[in-house]
Amino acid sequence: MSPLRLRVPATTANLGAGYDLIGAALNLYNHFTFEPSDHLSLHLSGPRASECRFQLDDNSLIVRAFKRVYHEVGQSAPNFALTQDVHVPPSRGLGSSSTAIVAGLLAANQWLNQPLGEQDLVRLATELEGHPDNVAPALLGGCVLNFPDGSWTRLPVSESLVWVVCIPEFELETAKARSVVPREVPLSAAVQNMAWLGALVAGLSLDNDTLLRQGLQDGLHQPYRQMLVPGMPEVMQAALTHDALGCVLSGAGPTLLALCRPNPLSKNAPSETAETLGAAMRKAWAQAGIQSGYVICGLDPDGAVCLD
Repeated sequence: MSPLRLRVPATTANLGAGYDLIGAALNLYNHFTFEPSDHLSLHLSGPRASECRFQLDDNSLIVRAFKRVYHEVGQSAPNFALTQDVHVPPSRGLGSSSTAIVAGLLAANQWLNQPLGEQDLVRLATELEGHPDNVAPALLGGCVLNFPDGSWTRLPVSESLVWVVCIPEFELETAKARSVVPREVPLSAAVQNMAWLGALVAGLSLDNDTLLRQGLQDGLHQPYRQMLVPGMPEVMQAALTHDALGCVLSGAGPTLLALCRPNPLSKNAPSETAETLGAAMRKAWAQAGIQSGYVICGLDPDGAVCLD
């Protein structure tokens, strides 16, 4: 077992109407280095390292994922020393926990000479995370539509779409965000969301902005989680006012994600629209008393990769 370096992308789940079904990998990454060791040890680095409060022990997601692969093939898992370069902020709705799960699964599978295929890894990741909308794109890359039977399909997404990720300086636990979502909704609300989901899938597949504006809406989870995200309506409105196709809660939040197109009249600065959009979202949050920052992303097509 030689040292192993992995790169795992951040993910954004739901995209509005695709609650627990759709997720996309972004070109924002956590990097992991696994090295053989007599005992578990952890070193954190990177711009978000100070925000990580987990310990590397049998209860941590990354160790549980690592051991799960060895258990799957009937072997005892060795210890390892882990160095993690942290760029994905934890508890912000960008799949930080999914990067840990995927890294643990992929590292163990690599050290075992890859006995498990893509389908098995997605299955194990979903068991550990509880739902596939983050772990599937983290493993597979791109934009992924998941089905209840464990299968999935990649949705074609135009490279011209720009993903503006506005990250507030407060955390929101996924369990808390899930607890406010009702178990039942009126039939009319379900039908409306089905229409929006159809528009979202069609808009992404056909690269149709009119359909995307319809599809980047939601009535199943965002209206209820809004109470946990101060300034959310104002930030979303600021995004729409500054040429966003739509603005959605990223995963369980509190990060907000806006999709836009580059300014076609600004050939030397194709990100001008995105920069203006991100600044407007940040300003709206500041007016609500919330500090934030934004990152301009594209879609990551590859998912988790081994760099060695």
